Amino acid sequence: MEELKKILVVDNHQNILELLSNLLQMFKYQAFCALDTQTALKLLEEKKIDCVITDVEMPKPSGFDLLDEVKNKYPHLPVIMISSYANPKMEKQAEKSGASGFTAKPFRIETLQRMIEKALGVREKA
Repeated sequence: MEELKKILVVDNHQNILELLSNLLQMFKYQAFCALDTQTALKLLEEKKIDCVITDVEMPKPSGFDLLDEVKNKYPHLPVIMISSYANPKMEKQAEKSGASGFTAKPFRIETLQRMIEKALGVREKA
């Protein structure tokens, strides 16, 4: 049996963590959740995470701070960023900083699923 890909979700809102965790399980991924950047970094050290999904707006350190930290320690680890306050400047900053994807809240489930699959290099089965 194939091991499930591990995805770390980082958001300072418990309800968003629960929603994303449930979606990821529905997509057949194993979800790990963190309410802040420090917890996320600890989980990255303890688990073999395959992808990170992080909110941009969190109390310091922000999602961009987490992205920078991930790219320094785990340069090949894909990071998808989500934001309630998305704008073209923020999206460009995410891309420039090495994010694998960026989407606004509320997001379409299919959009998030495609971003995850692309970040993980998963091809749709014909």
